[in-house]
Amino acid sequence: MKTINSYYTDKKDLENFIKVHNIKDADNALLQIFTGICDENFINNLVKEIKEFLPNINIIGSTTDGEIKDKEVTKNSTVLSFSVFEKTRIEICTVTEEKSSFQTGKSLIAKIPNIDSAKLAIVFADGLNTNGEIFLKAFNKFASHITVAGGLSGDNAAFTKTYLFTQDGFSGDGAVCAILYNPDLIINTTLSFGWKAIGKEFTVTRAVENRVYSIDNQTPLQIYKKYLGDDIGNQLPATGIEFPLIIKRDDREIARAIVAKEDDGSLIFAGNIKTGDKTWLGYGNIENILRNTKNLYEDIINNPVESIFIYSCMARKRLLGDEILNEILPLTKIAPTSGFFTYGEFFHNSNKQEYGNQLLNQTMTVLTLSENSSKIVSKNDITFLVNTNSIQTIEALSHLISQTTRELQELNQDLENKVKCEVEKNRLKDQHMVQQSRLAQMGEMIGNIAHQWRQPLNALNVNIENLEFDYEDGVIDKEFLDKFINKQTKILHFMSNTIDDFRNFFRVDKEKISFSIKKAIQDNVNIQISELNKYGIAINIQGEDFIIDGFQNEFLQVIMNLISNAKDAIVETKQKDGQIDISLMENKVTVTDNGGGIPSDIIERIFEPYYTTKEQGKGTGMGLYMSKMIIEDNMGGKIGVSNVDGGASFTIKL
Repeated sequence: MKTINSYYTDKKDLENFIKVHNIKDADNALLQIFTGICDENFINNLVKEIKEFLPNINIIGSTTDGEIKDKEVTKNSTVLSFSVFEKTRIEICTVTEEKSSFQTGKSLIAKIPNIDSAKLAIVFADGLNTNGEIFLKAFNKFASHITVAGGLSGDNAAFTKTYLFTQDGFSGDGAVCAILYNPDLIINTTLSFGWKAIGKEFTVTRAVENRVYSIDNQTPLQIYKKYLGDDIGNQLPATGIEFPLIIKRDDREIARAIVAKEDDGSLIFAGNIKTGDKTWLGYGNIENILRNTKNLYEDIINNPVESIFIYSCMARKRLLGDEILNEILPLTKIAPTSGFFTYGEFFHNSNKQEYGNQLLNQTMTVLTLSENSSKIVSKNDITFLVNTNSIQTIEALSHLISQTTRELQELNQDLENKVKCEVEKNRLKDQHMVQQSRLAQMGEMIGNIAHQWRQPLNALNVNIENLEFDYEDGVIDKEFLDKFINKQTKILHFMSNTIDDFRNFFRVDKEKISFSIKKAIQDNVNIQISELNKYGIAINIQGEDFIIDGFQNEFLQVIMNLISNAKDAIVETKQKDGQIDISLMENKVTVTDNGGGIPSDIIERIFEPYYTTKEQGKGTGMGLYMSKMIIEDNMGGKIGVSNVDGGASFTIKL
């Protein structure tokens, strides 16, 4: 095969070029047209003129953000790249844009004849409406054996209208491709990147295709401003050329350039970014990018090469400026070279089938072809124009940033692990404390049950003893027996309900429920009323009921503890008319007693664990601590205490 490149100037020069290079009689020829002239009439006339001289030529063409012809990079010119093959057959396929980029790709694949024999697809797709990553997913799913090269069409960064065309004219907003058939065709794809990931690792926390809404739960705009400064953030997307996001995919660093900034702080990128992706801010340094040219050159000459095609990112050209020539010139020493600057590059990664064809940004992708396995290129003595001192400085600073960031991340991870360990220890300690408190309350509850059952048990005993006398007196008949059974059943039912209340009270809540505060408190009082009556303590519930969401039994434990403490204070101070008042008002519960109050020198400490004012053996010091933990940690409320006339008042705000 051979490739001959030329600029289009006019019809006469085109005719002479075709005659001089003897292209007219070629049976298998592919013409790639790269033009920066985004004008429909110009493109139509150009295709018409070419077909006058070459009626059977295969053409695929794209508008660009710059053109490449051998040793020159131009703008607003038209490059004609003729490739004449000896043993390779060519088919041209086109497709118009469909509802999704995946469907567009699928429809294009469906038009490929003898698809099992196809080896290479040079594809140009609409640069403004095609999601290149999703488009290529169709090839990976339905034609993964085909190597895809090419890219998204451009329009000199105007972002208004790009054009695609073939020998049959415009294809519309979709894609055009040249399919190459030859089992012996030698294909090599390689690339040059050069952007460096700097700073800390981020996680994408919300993204939909190529629009990112949050990174580390902040807007992407906030991330750029925080780590690169307000000036960089305010100038996005323009500054996004130099500072893309870097993502690791398939052990390869892929850049995603910013193409738009939205009012909500989200950013739109030239390719997809997934929720959960690990990403870094990228930095484009010209010297570092150019240094990769040497590796690129050595990779290319390891394979037979007769033609080189470059599909490079427009962001790369705009960052490097005139230095872009220093990246391309070494390749022109190997073979004829042509291509264009794209809005996204198609690259075939042969290392892993899963990611076979990928959309790249900020990257120069290179496709080399040869029909002759003996066309090995000798290594030329080429000077690579790189400022080594500048690169060393940049690398040293980048290494400093990376190492410092790594050490800080390791330190943060170590601290995080220590905090988790201490939190777990405290959690287990709190569980132990709560268990102690619940056991203490259980003992108190058993005492309450004993008081509740004493009277009905006595009644049962008396009734059973009297039954013998009734029998002797001959008063037992069917009516008497029914009344007797009904009376004893009521007593047993009361005792059973007492056990149910006890069991429900100590059931562990699994989830929050909505419950009535007034009913919950009344159920609690019903359990303790016998013990309160024993000491002649009156209890009064007043105020408006309200509903809350929470753990009902945990709340009941708090109320039980406050009532029990109030009872103990009243008994200890020997109040003759003991009184406990519970008032409800606007998500607030107040429990007040007349037990003499709390000494001022200890009132600030009563919620501390293991702190008790009771005699040794009569208190664990856990009740109020547990109550505070339940109300404040589990229910998001507040609990406090103050002294009032003749007693203490506990206030719970829910």
